[in-house]
Amino acid sequence: MKPRAAAAAFVLLLLTGPGGRPLRAEAGPADLEEAAEVARRSAGDLLHSSAARLFSEALDADGILARRLGARAWSSLADRQREQLRAGVRERFVRTLAVPRTQGDIAWSTARADGDGVDVFIGLRLSGRVLKTRWVMHRAGSGWKIGDVVLVDPGVSIARAAEQSLGPRPVERRTAGEEFWSNAAPRAGAMAVIALLTAAIAARIRREWRRLLYLTAAAPLALLAIDGVLAVRRALLEPYVVSQGAREERWRKFEQMAFAAEREGRAEEAREHWIRALSAGGPPGPIEYQIGLAARAHGDAEGARAALERALAAPEPAPGADKELAAIDAAAGRFAEADARLRRYLAAAGPDPDSLSIRAVVQTNLEKNADALETVREARALVGEGWKGQLLEAQIRARAGDAAGCVAALRGLESEGVLDRSLLRSDPLYLPIATDPAWVAFLNERPKESRTRSRS
Repeated sequence: MKPRAAAAAFVLLLLTGPGGRPLRAEAGPADLEEAAEVARRSAGDLLHSSAARLFSEALDADGILARRLGARAWSSLADRQREQLRAGVRERFVRTLAVPRTQGDIAWSTARADGDGVDVFIGLRLSGRVLKTRWVMHRAGSGWKIGDVVLVDPGVSIARAAEQSLGPRPVERRTAGEEFWSNAAPRAGAMAVIALLTAAIAARIRREWRRLLYLTAAAPLALLAIDGVLAVRRALLEPYVVSQGAREERWRKFEQMAFAAEREGRAEEAREHWIRALSAGGPPGPIEYQIGLAARAHGDAEGARAALERALAAPEPAPGADKELAAIDAAAGRFAEADARLRRYLAAAGPDPDSLSIRAVVQTNLEKNADALETVREARALVGEGWKGQLLEAQIRARAGDAAGCVAALRGLESEGVLDRSLLRSDPLYLPIATDPAWVAFLNERPKESRTRSRS
């Protein structure tokens, strides 16, 4: 090979991957912040705006549909057909993430690079609970688009659910015969019937009334002819026909009944609905995960463990099962097993304050104090370094049984006026240190403001 050709080949190799595809630079800090801002603004819009316009504009519905239908079919659809399908995809996302507009907000967020894309993890606070979500962001021109929103712990991809709801054949290619029989033939038949009836009636009425009869029959004949021409023209311009309406999976109704039963405290009934959802073809991973959560909430540790293990063994596992099993292991004193599960969970599902809190407690019990402090710092960084971060650190230390560390973290809240000892007494998060002398003494102290006033 000539030197110039060899140099060119070497440069080409540097610019492409093993399969000849162009290499793209991994997302940098500026990309992370930009993508995270788009995701946060879209999430806030979804939570607080009934129209969800910003979210709809940021969602890459076209990319989802092109992947499902194939690029050729998607590009061949008419604008009317594309907008129909876009609306269905947007509606699936909004319905899945729907919350009471006045009760939702963003609890925390963080971002990490995923090749040239960005994964933004957002905790959505919904009616007293926090839903962990992963927003899959990718570049689109000079901005960022939402390629998917994943419900992290059950492992549910809303984009995949939207694709599946379109059914096995969301679009079908027309044939010339189908175009004629489905559009021209019915209208031609109706015109023939009108013409025959008009002729039969004309033969039985007076000559002077026939002109009126013909004029009356001409109106529907003209309308049918025009409609037929337009229908055939539209069919010729639209080589694909779109199936009418999204397909709702049969198991979804059992899912809704299960959630309703859980909200009303009917645990056994909820479990029966989840089992029916499985029998109706629901995804095993997410459903077994929900069964495990319900069992754990009602004190059935063994039933919860069995369901959560099944959730992890499913073809599409629920990552959150590892986190729940880690909490069960930690409560039983199996700290090494809990730490291994949490390490696996965080690698697969990304960080969140709750899982990091559990891990800090586990690391403390394993006497990995330096690691525990680093985990606490990471957890505080998610919620911010203000009073929320201090409160989170206090709660972590309480869960670890470190009363002195908990009190030290709470001292800083007194100066900011956000410390209420009456709420601390009733908060179950502080039960592990409830009888510790340092904690009891702290709760019995007079508020700082009261001591200041008494001295003055």
